[in-house]
Amino acid sequence: MITAGMTLAAAALGAGTYMFAVRQGWLRYNKYDRREEGSIRVGDYAPSLALVGYDGVPVKLGRLWAERPLVLVFGSCT
Repeated sequence: MITAGMTLAAAALGAGTYMFAVRQGWLRYNKYDRREEGSIRVGDYAPSLALVGYDGVPVKLGRLWAERPLVLVFGSCT
């Protein structure tokens, strides 16, 4: 008989194995995961990305932080 504890243990083992494979670079989180190990270090300037603002206008981040400090918020503002 399979108990809830055995099911939980199997799920934890599977999740741990998955995260280990991602850290080793054998798997990616999703198709958009384009991380390269060692490309940005602590203290480096952030890359000047071109993003689309909430109004649909493209914005180059390097232009914004040249004028004043820049804070990016990812998530809901509600």
